[in-house]
Amino acid sequence: MKMRKIAIVLAGLVAPLLLLGYPASTDAGNSILKRSSVSNSDGRIAAPDPRDTRIGGVTRTQASVEGVIRGRARDLERDLPVYQNEEVSTGINARAVLRFKDGSVLTIGADAEVVLDEFVYGNSGGVITLLKGALRFTSGKMGRPGLLIKIKTATIGIRGTDFWAGELKDGQGVMLMHGEVDVYNAAGMVTLREPYEGTVILSADEAPGEPTIWSDGEKQKALAAESFSRGPLCAMLQKVAKDMFRSCT
Repeated sequence: MKMRKIAIVLAGLVAPLLLLGYPASTDAGNSILKRSSVSNSDGRIAAPDPRDTRIGGVTRTQASVEGVIRGRARDLERDLPVYQNEEVSTGINARAVLRFKDGSVLTIGADAEVVLDEFVYGNSGGVITLLKGALRFTSGKMGRPGLLIKIKTATIGIRGTDFWAGELKDGQGVMLMHGEVDVYNAAGMVTLREPYEGTVILSADEAPGEPTIWSDGEKQKALAAESFSRGPLCAMLQKVAKDMFRSCT
């Protein structure tokens, strides 16, 4: 009972901050005490050239996330914009969530590198390249037909969808959560249509493997690469009052 009363008091203190948009995580890059600043304390460039095309923004980060555009590096934090042709990289145990102007969302996993090559607004178009690690992409209301996600071994064509793509022990994999995607390279193509249906691509010279429904273990291992860890405050609140803090992070 005493612990529950403490949790209620903490809830009263934390709730206003959450309503103002502060994450309830105390991981690096997600301070509960202050918003992300446009300028960086180490003096690194925080804003690209005005000629660069803004395509969206950062909605969440965990630990070290960096953006590089036109050879200039900057720390990416919540509420900062992202630009076409920007390369986004995450450190070990880091994560980043980018939201584009059409409402589509790109979650970048730990120790990953992603290039926002091209993002065309309207009915179709765009290219995002995964150089390393894993990502999850969820299309917005427009569905993003024509958008291509390129990985080392294949290209992914989406049709209004939510899917994961990334490195596996052997080769790379693509797993569908919702919608439909084509996965193809010079050797062949498969289409994923069922929830949690996935394919493994061993190399760019081999066709994507026959689609199968991934096991719970395979799903959990894949999604763990881009899932955010709970901050210590969230973990404590959920321990003493789980029903009150189901969605904190």
